Amino acid sequence: MLKALQVILLSTPMLFGLSIEESVATALNNNPDIKKQELNYKLGDLNLQEHDAKNYGKLTAVASYMHYNLPRTLVPLTPASIFSDPAAVATTEDLFTAGVAYDVALFTGFAQKRTVEIASLQKEMASAQLKLGREQLIYNVKTLYANILSFEAQQDAQNRYIKALESLHASIETEVELGKKSKLEKLKSAAALEMARNQRSQFRSNITILRASLVAVMNVETIDTLDPIDIEIQLFTEDNAHNKDLERFKLKSMQIRQSSKNIEKSDASYYPQVGLSGYYGQNFGPNDDSNKYSGDWTNQEVWQAGVNLHWNIYDFGGRSAASQKAKIQALSSKLEDSKTKLEFKRMLVEAKSKIESAIQSHKSVMAQSALTSESEKIEQIRFDNGAADINDLLVAKAQSQLAKSQLIMVGYQHRIAHFYLDYLLEQGDKK
Repeated sequence: MLKALQVILLSTPMLFGLSIEESVATALNNNPDIKKQELNYKLGDLNLQEHDAKNYGKLTAVASYMHYNLPRTLVPLTPASIFSDPAAVATTEDLFTAGVAYDVALFTGFAQKRTVEIASLQKEMASAQLKLGREQLIYNVKTLYANILSFEAQQDAQNRYIKALESLHASIETEVELGKKSKLEKLKSAAALEMARNQRSQFRSNITILRASLVAVMNVETIDTLDPIDIEIQLFTEDNAHNKDLERFKLKSMQIRQSSKNIEKSDASYYPQVGLSGYYGQNFGPNDDSNKYSGDWTNQEVWQAGVNLHWNIYDFGGRSAASQKAKIQALSSKLEDSKTKLEFKRMLVEAKSKIESAIQSHKSVMAQSALTSESEKIEQIRFDNGAADINDLLVAKAQSQLAKSQLIMVGYQHRIAHFYLDYLLEQGDKK
């Protein structure tokens, strides 16, 4: 669903009525880190093409001009070739050459083959890193989005709480003027009101910071209204956690394979290197003054083909050191793979625990909210009837408001916990 939304919300800098799916799609389309990873994948593909092309050798056009102080024949000659007419042999002081050369490696100890295989793995690794980067970005966007909604909901609840305190404070002020309430009760209600306003300012500050973070992640100018999201309490199921094809594991597996290929590539230096080279061209130039056809331009066809061999017999331990280094890197990759698997198990337990904890907290806070709300009503009646002082009422109101705020927060924490599980199981890009 996210991939179908890649081109939305790009026509204007201001985004209105932004849904969580649109936020994710915009971030995936605009985020510089994702664009960089996409470029890395393209570079990996080009790198593979570059190394694969070396298997076919290279064709080179060559040309040269040489001026000599003494005449030279256009090509090396044998005695038999000049016996018939030595004075007519083409010689020149200005020698031009033009031709085509071809070079290709016939055997490199399998080094070239391993290089292509490593480049192919690097391309696959870039693809895996891109997918993991997208999952990380999706989780970050959804978490920021949910936290903003959480604080906005808590701010709305706080606004209602402040209005209730303002109404209470105004009522107490009237009763103080009538002599029914003491000035102390007026001061306490005013203090509670200021405390509530301070809490609201903290909510506003948190919202401002989170919105700035979301804007930066999405790489847009600004955002406005966020659409609500579903915060229905959902249970964690073990079936959801069963996935053997996670990119994080594939990536580590490819790193191990790359290390093995590096070992094989380093061992290639113990084998001889065999290459094929060929050339076809023309040598030409004007005959010098010593030739009986002086000034006439002549040319000679030149071609050659050969096989060459290079074998490093001894390099004073350089190859051995390179081989040992590759083996150590392979061992490090295996240890990193084990660490990733252990860390994933820990994070999966953490995600499950967060979901279960949020469910239990939601049940508890919901019951607490109902009780504190009832307690607030009772204390309000007692206060109105003069059976309770202002302290009891303010405490009851504060506890009721705290429970409402916690209920909102726990609901969004539960949703964020599921976002975290989706991130671990790499399901965010599929929803």
